[in-house]
Amino acid sequence: MIVTIAMLIYILLLLLTAWYMWHRRNGTFIIFDIGGNPELATILKWTAIALLCESVLGAVLLFLGNKYLNLITISLSCITLLIFSLLFNQKNL
Repeated sequence: MIVTIAMLIYILLLLLTAWYMWHRRNGTFIIFDIGGNPELATILKWTAIALLCESVLGAVLLFLGNKYLNLITISLSCITLLIFSLLFNQKNL
């Protein structure tokens, strides 16, 4: 039961992160001005879409009942955010 609640909170945080990235893709993201750099806006857009898809997948896997399937959601989201941070750091030099 505790795993289900923790994963539900994690999926909600993924959705919140995707929403934030989607709405900040043309303005300011944290302290960076994204509006002047279309490459960064594209990175934010595709990361938000990927996180949204992973959240939907995570919700489906959550209700299948196998707690080990939740590792797929965690792994995919960690890899997505790792790739985002590496691309963001590379393009924002």
